[in-house]
Amino acid sequence: MKKLITLVLALVCVLGLVGCNQKAVSASEVYSFPEPTTMITGSFYSQGEETAFEIGSEEYDSNDLSTTPVINWFYDLKLTACDAPEAVEGSESYDFYVKGENAFTYEDRGSEAYIITGGSYYKVSNPSAPPIN
Repeated sequence: MKKLITLVLALVCVLGLVGCNQKAVSASEVYSFPEPTTMITGSFYSQGEETAFEIGSEEYDSNDLSTTPVINWFYDLKLTACDAPEAVEGSESYDFYVKGENAFTYEDRGSEAYIITGGSYYKVSNPSAPPIN
């Protein structure tokens, strides 16, 4: 009887540890925009075409809220750490740069989306297109 209880408890512990790795986190836990973020630049890649975008300006203006929609969109994403997914054709990606440094990439695969930052991959549980227009 003790062996059975020990086996059940060991199984519960193992399953509990595996489940911890699948916890969804807020995007703000994997990347934080510096204050103030006055300008966000980047590129959108789709069907072999690259389109550059620029949001905001280098000059600080406390009334310029043009970067706010992108920051709010990113912070509202729910992410789960994962391994790098296999490459697929037809995906679209957005590279975001803040203060000249790569902040993150958003890869949209239609039914799935991923955030890539610092070499780590995160599956997005509530995907939506970035508000770059």
